[in-house]
Amino acid sequence: MLTPMIHDFATAPRTPREPARAVASTLSDHKSNRRLPVVVMLGVITAIGVWLIRSPGAAGTLEETQYPIAAAKTEYLQAASTEQNLLAGPEPVSSVTTEPVALDQSVSERESLGAQGVDQHLEESYEFYDSLQASSWSVPVQRGIYLTEEDRKRAEYRYILQAASLRDRSEAAALAAKLRKMGLEASYSVSNGDPNNSAWYRVNVGPFSNVSVMNKAEDMLVSMQMMPLKRRVR
Repeated sequence: MLTPMIHDFATAPRTPREPARAVASTLSDHKSNRRLPVVVMLGVITAIGVWLIRSPGAAGTLEETQYPIAAAKTEYLQAASTEQNLLAGPEPVSSVTTEPVALDQSVSERESLGAQGVDQHLEESYEFYDSLQASSWSVPVQRGIYLTEEDRKRAEYRYILQAASLRDRSEAAALAAKLRKMGLEASYSVSNGDPNNSAWYRVNVGPFSNVSVMNKAEDMLVSMQMMPLKRRVR
């Protein structure tokens, strides 16, 4: 009689399967090899994106820096031109005189009328126009822009803009020359407020007798990364 062999799976140790581990490691290496090109591609795309952002950024920043200065300069020059017309006032009155103009009546027209009565009627009709053409009068002609009383009171005060305050005299002179090239009336002066310290050199723009023109000049200085200070002088 044969006795059946019963294997106790609960107590007997299982034999490890080495081939399964080898397959798992092979799959892991295969996945790593597939991820490597993706990571490299993402790195290349990121580098290209950073380069594109930085390259046009410098040119764009330069254009954005230069454009406000040019726009502010144009507005200031327009306001300054208007201010000159205001201060100039109206031009002297000129007279426009009309000279008598004789009526040009051809002989053929007179002959075509044929009758003296018609001639007399026409002469009476044109008598009023003849008197206008024979007379002379003067018409006042005035040009320019006029200041109101309030504007004239404001013009009594003058303003200056302090563009910068520097320790070095050569830097102050160079900045004043740069502002003059841009159309501003710039100069620099020495300030000895504290005798214990060295002198300061103030770069001033102006003076201005019109607030609107001063505001345009202030916008121009702000566009150049400056912080001007307003001062009122008599």
